[in-house]
Amino acid sequence: MFGRKKELVKPWGKKERLIILSALLITVLVSVFFSFSSGNFEPPKFSNFSLDNIFKGETIIVGKIPVSPKIISEFNNMTRNLKGTYAFEVIDLSTGSKFGVNNDQVMQAASLIKLPLMLYVQGKVDDSKLEAMGKRSDNNVFKELVAKFGKATVQDYIDSLGMKNTSIAENSTTPDEIGNLFIKLYQDKNEKILSYLTNTIFENWIKKGVPEGVRVAHKYGREVGVVNDAGIIYSKNPFILVIMTQGVNELEADRLIPELTKMIYSTYEKDL
Repeated sequence: MFGRKKELVKPWGKKERLIILSALLITVLVSVFFSFSSGNFEPPKFSNFSLDNIFKGETIIVGKIPVSPKIISEFNNMTRNLKGTYAFEVIDLSTGSKFGVNNDQVMQAASLIKLPLMLYVQGKVDDSKLEAMGKRSDNNVFKELVAKFGKATVQDYIDSLGMKNTSIAENSTTPDEIGNLFIKLYQDKNEKILSYLTNTIFENWIKKGVPEGVRVAHKYGREVGVVNDAGIIYSKNPFILVIMTQGVNELEADRLIPELTKMIYSTYEKDL
């Protein structure tokens, strides 16, 4: 009879595998420790990370994890006991990431509704009309141009921009759609319109909340119970800021918008 065939000795037994795995884990942990110690460690970045379950009623896409919860928390603290609804959105122009509070809520646009009209009529009318709507927010020019081109035509153009919640008839929009319009102006390098949105007669809101010398190309709007301001802040790290309100005490909003801007600006710039 043949003897029992000897089994080959396995090169990696359970004991050996555990030793190797432990060594690998220790190596990783040591590497992470020294990365933290050297200050070079960066947490993974998410371009489409939702925190809806953490911040009730907020739509948040986080680009810079540390900064957005801090700004959101402070924004909520500053507006919690005030009359009406406050909303904001920040868009990082280097990454396109965005975060905010109530930024998908349909709200009264006030003169923010002039922005898509300015885009539509650019090249079709004299530049003085654009300047009047941008620098002075001239309502007579706005009505004249809507009558000239027709509400249906202007609305079709607004829809073509993807602004599905923006209505010229209802004078309504969302902070997010206004933010996206400013992305278009920035990416298209539309300096003509942006120049008419700079050094306007409405510089006591967002502009007042940033350091002197920082350019702000923005559009201000006001109705009864509504104070809105939105634009591009050309800081070291340019970003879009949209602040919209509805059903508010206008004097409170007048006081608060520069303070909110200052808080957002200083926190955003510091943490970048």
